[in-house]
This record gives sequence, structure tokens and C-alpha cells, in this order.
Amino acid sequence: MNRLSVLRVFSIAVLASASVAAFAQGERGSFGFLVNIEAEGFFLNPTLRAVTIEKVVPESPAAKSRIAAGDQIVEVDGVTVGGRKVRELEPLVQKSIGETLHLRLKRPNGEYYGVDIVAVPKPRDS
Repeated sequence: MNRLSVLRVFSIAVLASASVAAFAQGERGSFGFLVNIEAEGFFLNPTLRAVTIEKVVPESPAAKSRIAAGDQIVEVDGVTVGGRKVRELEPLVQKSIGETLHLRLKRPNGEYYGVDIVAVPKPRDS
């Protein structure tokens, strides 16, 4: 199976993880993007083929770093995404508020770029 909807939900929780808006140290932060995952293998720990930005929240750290829908994440904190198991990347993307995530991305036109984004508290729903 190439696209796993269960994995997509899981990946959104992992890559754009956030908690209630509190500033306590160790609390997971938000980067302001949602991803689409292409993977194969057992759904609890599949092998990643591609991680593509699906949506960027306006005014979020991702938006301020010029990350755009359609960009593909190719590295997380220096670790190549393609061919890795999801559980290998989990500890790299789960950042506390104030911690930095280092990403290398590829635009649809083939251009590569890197960003460092800092996790912020998830905005409260109005």
C-alpha cells in the first residue's frame, strides 16, 4: 500500500505536533504545517518514500520560513527521510516549545533549501 490514511493522521500528529497553548518546558510545540506521507510496509512502522507539505498555517513558523504546500521534506535534523522507518524519525520531529527543527526541503521545481524553525505553542481555537 503506497498511501496510508492512518499514517497520514499519525504523521500530522508527529510532524506538526502541538499541545494546549502553555509554555511549560518539555511541552510539544507546533511548527504550523501538515504533511502528506507516502510509505510502504507495515502500517505501525512503515518505510517512508516521501513526506510532502500539504498545508502551511498562515503566520506560523513554517509560513515565516517560506515553506510552501508541495515542498518535499528530504532531511530532518540531518537525517534523510526517504527509506527511513517512521519510528526512526519520531524523536527528531517531536520538539518542545522553543526547540529548533532543522529541515532540508525540495521545491516542486527541484530547488533544494534548508530552514531552521522554532516550535511555538499551538494557538488556542477561538
